Amino acid sequence: MKLLLPLALVTMGAAPVDHPRTYLLSIGRIPLKDTESIEAFAIKTWGVEFKSVCSIPGGWRIKAGSSATPNGDLEGEGSQGATWFNTASPKELRNFVLVTLYAPVQRVGIGSPDNGVPATFKGTATVSTDNGDVQRVLSYRNITLVPARRCPIR
Repeated sequence: MKLLLPLALVTMGAAPVDHPRTYLLSIGRIPLKDTESIEAFAIKTWGVEFKSVCSIPGGWRIKAGSSATPNGDLEGEGSQGATWFNTASPKELRNFVLVTLYAPVQRVGIGSPDNGVPATFKGTATVSTDNGDVQRVLSYRNITLVPARRCPIR
């Protein structure tokens, strides 16, 4: 019994390993009025490795990647008005990118912009309105992550 006690103390203090984890990423919940459309988006990422762009919406260009540092980019742009999205959560942007996160989602940046840790997801959506284009803020609230190992079969 005395031999098991130190082992029990060691294993009790061990934290479960929950990262890295791989997910399918979706973008949605972008506020739109009836006559507005999403024409582009640009999201800065931190601690995200892009594994694959699973699907590219028709008439769109998607760019995803990162450098040797933890920061990266996910961008998309529709080629013309007919390809823009007129719903807040377009089905074409559901489960469309396979990513690996190396830490839990950081909702807001911590510390200074130069020395701190930025939010995991931070960006803007370009929305076409009756009065011209406007930028709407994108954050973790606009990102949905579903655990996955690979892209869905479409």
